[in-house]
Amino acid sequence: MLLRDRVLIGLVCALCYLNFTGGDFHYDDFHSLVENPHIRSLLNIPNFFADPAAFSGDADKKMYRPLLLVTYAGQYALHGYEPLGFLLGNLLLHGLASLLVGELAGVVLADRRAGLVSALFFAAHPLAGEPVNYISSRSESLAACFYIGMILLAIGGRHKRALLSYGLGLMVKSVVLTAPALLWAYDRWLGERRTWREYASYGGLATFYIGIISYNNFLGGSLAAPVRDGATQLFTQLKTPAYYLYLLAMPFRLNVEHQFFEASSIGDASVLAGAALVLSLGGLIWLGRERMPGFALLWSAVVLLPTAVMPLNMLVNERRLYIVMVGLALGLGYLSRHIDRRWQMVWLLCAIGLCLQRNAVWESELHLWQDAVQKAPQMYRTQANFGKALQVEGRLDEAFAAYRRAIALDDHQADAFNNMATVYHLKGEMDQAISWYKQALERNPGLEEVHQNLADAYAQQGMHDKAIVAYGRALSLDANKGDIWSNYGLLLYQAGDLAEAEKAFRKAIDLLPTQAEPYNNLANIYVDQREYTRAESMYQLALDRQPEHRDQILANMGDLYRLLGLFGDGRACLQAAIALQPANADWHFLLGRLERVAGQDEAALLAFSSALILDHGHVRARVESAELLAQSGERAKAVVEYRKILAGRRDYSRAWYGLGRILDEQGEVEAALEAYREFLLHWENDDLRASQIRIRLGELEMGR
Repeated sequence: MLLRDRVLIGLVCALCYLNFTGGDFHYDDFHSLVENPHIRSLLNIPNFFADPAAFSGDADKKMYRPLLLVTYAGQYALHGYEPLGFLLGNLLLHGLASLLVGELAGVVLADRRAGLVSALFFAAHPLAGEPVNYISSRSESLAACFYIGMILLAIGGRHKRALLSYGLGLMVKSVVLTAPALLWAYDRWLGERRTWREYASYGGLATFYIGIISYNNFLGGSLAAPVRDGATQLFTQLKTPAYYLYLLAMPFRLNVEHQFFEASSIGDASVLAGAALVLSLGGLIWLGRERMPGFALLWSAVVLLPTAVMPLNMLVNERRLYIVMVGLALGLGYLSRHIDRRWQMVWLLCAIGLCLQRNAVWESELHLWQDAVQKAPQMYRTQANFGKALQVEGRLDEAFAAYRRAIALDDHQADAFNNMATVYHLKGEMDQAISWYKQALERNPGLEEVHQNLADAYAQQGMHDKAIVAYGRALSLDANKGDIWSNYGLLLYQAGDLAEAEKAFRKAIDLLPTQAEPYNNLANIYVDQREYTRAESMYQLALDRQPEHRDQILANMGDLYRLLGLFGDGRACLQAAIALQPANADWHFLLGRLERVAGQDEAALLAFSSALILDHGHVRARVESAELLAQSGERAKAVVEYRKILAGRRDYSRAWYGLGRILDEQGEVEAALEAYREFLLHWENDDLRASQIRIRLGELEMGR
């Protein structure tokens, strides 16, 4: 292939996705990328090749695609969670796959011009849009590069490199297993037959790969719980070739979730028609053997065979056609000699236009699922995911409506009930949330996430015993969820069970060593236990993990330094927290409290004033400010502040105490008596302060 051909292919790829820069994370991207802690450190790369659970932040969604994870981890190390970086990575892979299609077509067709047509068809076909715009679909384009590369290298006689490409492809996606079958068919029909020893080496590598996924339980887990029975899978998949042919020929109504239903009977007209089409295509492949059209059709059939046999959640989807299009591109390149070039140019321009139009749909989750609902309103998943997108946008009433439509389509699925509960949870309607969580668990009691959500709801209702039971059930289902242990630890901490809370946080740290929250929570326990050195160490470990809420940990550490008397260090931490979140009244309050202990009364009053400007109802800032005013002799101002507090919090004993002291000193006996009585009424501790006030109360009453 000439340099100008390669430049043209790259230019077409760029033109097709010129407007995709507004893209975002979608669907499976969240569990496999955004919420997957394993890809956030290059040190985890060896584990990608051993543990399928590293594929996702959700252990239930494990897959064995280690090389795909390597690309994620590499990009995360470069630019973090910047969607555009990942999308550009996808586009580069699509460009590389398009170039490889051109190289392969040029070799097997022995025609540079035909190879260019094949590459341009592949590069510009709108069905390639999902593997470019949907980050998780990178598995298709990355696998395609190794798939095509293996066959191209093998045809060129570079057997060792072909074997390497095959092995790397298997580390991306299992569909690559089918590549040697196509190589064998090409050799028999169109090329030179190679020795069985070479085929045996591919077979040996395939066997080794199957052994790996069997050993690490990925294969066994996939086969143990098929999503549908074999007969339904067969009847349903007999319908798919016709649907896929329609999408390839008429890519106008593309969708992330197509309105395509299961078939349960051979008597279904669509199944019979599909079976007839499959037999017809099989006949064409046989009649076209030893010619390129037959090989092109065989390519498509072989690539689709694994998804036809293995029951998958999604009945059809566009990304499965990505490697299928390679075979069709070869066939189109072969036929291009008989098609007027002007028509080829018209097709190319139309294809580019369709790609640009489709890219806009991938701009956000809301746009994506709104489009899906319009095109496939009878699909449960489209309604449920549309509801989730609306929920994230804060459009809760519309989310409710979408979830109700999803439930009306299929009331056996637990996730829509869980999502309904979550919306009620967000709105603070806990009784409703708990009811919907229970309905979700009636449909699927094995969802530890729902047990966790239910536990959170119970905890917010103050029903700690029920919350502890719900957390226990969640952990009995999956004790390897660090976030559950972390939340469980928080509940135990709030209940005052510091020993068990510490155990829970340590378990969370073991499972989520890169997350800051459990380190911060454990440090808080050490502060309560006055183990300040250990607390400081834990706060520092939390900060080392680059937490999202860094200001919270800095504020906690600053308050710890107040307890230690290290006022300079504490001041620096609290000022750093304020710089990160200047509108957080609590951080200004903590700084004021530190300055007060340090003897810097003016600085303390300034900090308390800042807290009250940000949060007029910040009671602790107002009471400490009032106490400072009283100490400095500004009693009238202090009284005003105390009365402001008591106007909203009549049970605030600290304010009654301070007010009573001022009134007593000013000789306002009746008012002081009232304040002291209110203090004793609301003060829960029978301590020295309470004893002193009782004595003073008696003295005042005797002196009346």
